[in-house]
Amino acid sequence: MNKYRLFVWMIILTLLAGFINAVSVFCYAGVTVSHVTGLISKLAISIIAVDISDGLQLLSLIAAFFVGAVVAGVATGEREFYLHKIYGFIILAIGVLITVPLFLESWVSVMLLAFLMGLQNGMVVSFRGILVRMTHMTGNLTDIGVYIGYKIRGNKAEKPVSGLVPAAAILGFLTGGVIGILLYKFIGSYVFAAASAVYLILGMIYFRLQKTCVDKDFNGVADDQEMPESIVAEEANQL
Repeated sequence: MNKYRLFVWMIILTLLAGFINAVSVFCYAGVTVSHVTGLISKLAISIIAVDISDGLQLLSLIAAFFVGAVVAGVATGEREFYLHKIYGFIILAIGVLITVPLFLESWVSVMLLAFLMGLQNGMVVSFRGILVRMTHMTGNLTDIGVYIGYKIRGNKAEKPVSGLVPAAAILGFLTGGVIGILLYKFIGSYVFAAASAVYLILGMIYFRLQKTCVDKDFNGVADDQEMPESIVAEEANQL
């Protein structure tokens, strides 16, 4: 049951990324903060147009997203997902920092949003071995397309979850965007307070899940039944 709770947790995070990105696009003249493909293309246009001011702004967003990913890498330290407490602390930190645009309406706030999305995307989170991309949908759409292609080819070994996980992520991101815009029209910048509340709740839920889960790497073997790595290495050396 815990792994399905984790899956719902990840999809809600994806929904929040769609929420934040849609609000950013709506509020800040079409600026995306959850992915950088379009930003890099715009940067290329600015370079050709010799628009230094616009180019520096775009470069600052790309750099902020990148730094967020670096911080996530330093914090987590590995690609293999495990229910470490650090993931909960990252989500709580995002929940606190996401409120900054409430008090500081400037380009710094946009850079902060890009940093937070880079931080969130830098969390390597997977479900049943499938990477869940939480802040940009190109990879998810590619995964669905490849899955369908495999099935057309007749690959019976390809499990439905390989298509369902990225499809759920895309639906979550889209739903978050719709909710974000609708809420912004009703409560304005307070949407960031709403997002903050959800992030903080998700952080607390994660700590509960992390504490009660008996198989924190979701490999099907209870943690107390797994052989410590030091013993495994020692036995391997004796062979």
